[in-house]
Parts: sequence; C-alpha cells; structure tokens
Amino acid sequence: MPAYNHAHYIRACLDSVRNQTYPELELVVVDDGSSDGTGEIVQRFIQEHGSRFRRVELIRQDNRGVSATCNRAIAACRGEWVHLLGSDDLLYPHKIEVQWRAIQDWKDQRLALVYADADLIDKDGTVVPKSAGERPRSDPDPQAYLSLILGNPIPNPTVALHRERFARMGGFDESLRLEDWDCWLRLATRYALARVPERLAAYRRHEANASLRQRMMPQDSWITLGRFFEHHGELIPPALTRASFRHRMRSFRRWARKNAPALLPGILWDTVRAYASTPEPASFYRYARLCDGPT
Repeated sequence: MPAYNHAHYIRACLDSVRNQTYPELELVVVDDGSSDGTGEIVQRFIQEHGSRFRRVELIRQDNRGVSATCNRAIAACRGEWVHLLGSDDLLYPHKIEVQWRAIQDWKDQRLALVYADADLIDKDGTVVPKSAGERPRSDPDPQAYLSLILGNPIPNPTVALHRERFARMGGFDESLRLEDWDCWLRLATRYALARVPERLAAYRRHEANASLRQRMMPQDSWITLGRFFEHHGELIPPALTRASFRHRMRSFRRWARKNAPALLPGILWDTVRAYASTPEPASFYRYARLCDGPT
C-alpha cells in the first residue's frame, strides 16, 4: 500500500484489508512523506491489529511520488502475489480469496497480473453509477496488449501482481506520473493477464485524485503509447495502431477544447489522416509535447 496524505481514508482502507477472508497475508505500507498524520494512523492500526497478519512493515520515506513508492512497496513484499492498493481505496472481503482461487484454477505459468471489476465510490463511500462498457475476456490472455492498446480497463485496487515477473519487467517507470498503463502494456508483451469477472474492490474518486489525473493523463498517455509503438509496434496490426491513435485523439480533443483550442484544427486533420496512414511513434511524442502548449 503506497500512502500519501490520506488520513481521512486510510483507516477504512486498512480495515478492508484486515477483513479479508483469505487468512495468510502480509501488510506492507510505504508512507510517502505524508504531512497529515497518515503514518501515525497506520502505526496505531498495526499496534491494534498487527497479529492478524503473518508479517507487517511500515516504511517511511521522503516524498518520491506514486511510481517510486509502489516499486518500493512491492520490493519489500515477500509473497508470491502482491495486491497493490491505493490508501484511499477499498477491498471487498473476498477479493484476495477469489483471485487466489482463480489463479489456482488457471495453473498458467505465464500469468503475471490478475484484476477484477470495481465499483466507483465518492469521498463518502457512496457507490457512483457508471457505465460498465465492454469488458475483456476473463481467462488468461497472452496477447492482452491488443486490448490494452486502446486504453486501460484495469481498476487499480483490483490488481494482483506476480512479484517476480513484475520485477523482471523493471517495475513501474518512475519517470511517468501515471505509471500503471505503461507497466501493464510492457508486462503484457511477455506474460499473460487475466480478469476475474466480479466486483472485488472500490476505487474512490475525490477532488484531489480526480484533478491530479486530469492534469497528468493527456501527456503521459501520449508518452506511454509512443514508447510502446517504438519498442513493440510490430506486435500491433497497422489498423489497430491507427484505431489507437484515433481513440487517443478523441480524448485529447476534449482536453484541447478546454486547455488549448488552437490545436483543434490540427487534431481534426491528423484524426482524418489516421484512417488511411499509420502514425509513427514520433506522432505520439509530438502530441505529448503539445500538451505543454502549441509550438
């Protein structure tokens, strides 16, 4: 659990871990330089409920950001599978047990990531209605990058990672502020990903995390795709590359209307061209630079 200034939410998050039906757990929390008492709440929880866990560790560090903090938390774990959980989110009681049973049933030595569906909750814990959309297949998929290239369908609080296979891929890229999509794509080039078709966690949306993602998502999304196509573009059929570019353009157009309307004519032109011409990685990097303003 990477934790940063979530004093209002972290006790509920910790309780959702304590209440898991799966018995054999370790709990590793990395307090990323919180200034609101988050670390003290974790310490009190450990004093009260540490005996619930086979192993407990609280690590305190100066603020390094979410990617570095996740890497440190996972490196400190000893179990085969790590359930990564943001300190403002919640697990439902059977989350770990259900995913563990699925892993045992699949018996797939290529499997590196298992996820599930999640509810969206507000700051008070009330479930927010949302469109479910089309969901990926539920058995281990050795070519999950083909669906991931159009966007990230993986709710973070549902993720279970095979620790050693995650480490072999180099972990999260600490130069990125939105690290998950890039990591899942890289992981999928070598390993299988799988979805358990149940709601097993809740992702909490509140003002702080929503505004952060709105600021960071456009640029880091372009960088993520540019890097993937630069290093693994041969895995993606040209038609899907073009579709990925157009899909990102639709999202970017909404961002540009609010933040950089001068870009809109070029966005329209490049979107039309992408029906017939396959964009190069440089096109994705160009739009990443444009997030800093038109040049």
